[in-house]
Amino acid sequence: MKKLATLVALALCALPLFGQKLSKEEKAAQGQERYDAAVAAINAKAWVLVPSEYTTVEGEIVSNDNNDYFLSYEGENAFACAGFITGNGENNMGEVTKYEVNVDKKGNVRITMSVLGRRWKGTYKINMRKGDNAADVIFTPGGNNPTRRFHGPIVPLAQASYNKRANPI
Repeated sequence: MKKLATLVALALCALPLFGQKLSKEEKAAQGQERYDAAVAAINAKAWVLVPSEYTTVEGEIVSNDNNDYFLSYEGENAFACAGFITGNGENNMGEVTKYEVNVDKKGNVRITMSVLGRRWKGTYKINMRKGDNAADVIFTPGGNNPTRRFHGPIVPLAQASYNKRANPI
């Protein structure tokens, strides 16, 4: 009985340590750090976006936890894998023919990126609000293909966790 009372007392003492939450200032500071890192990666043309959710052609919002699905910009080429990003399930590589980065007076970042590859072409419009690295993406593919939308954090290439396959098309 004494052992049980001791365990309960220890658990009650440790409980406040697990329940500590970040203050608003700490959350804002972490968000700003992620934002600054994302802006630096965007300007360096070395970033990855692994979607956390995407909208299907039918309009359904689906959560994504698969690191095989990504959009990246590495030097002068873009890479992407996932049907909802490119329209095919292949690992695609394309030349970035247009890359414009605009930061408005509030600090929101807007990227327009046109990609031309063998099986993948179109324009990405990426919007990232100031204070965090979460981005909303609208992809308008060439031809009569439907517009695709997805959402996720922009992360510097060196810090990204994604599964890039060899031999892109």
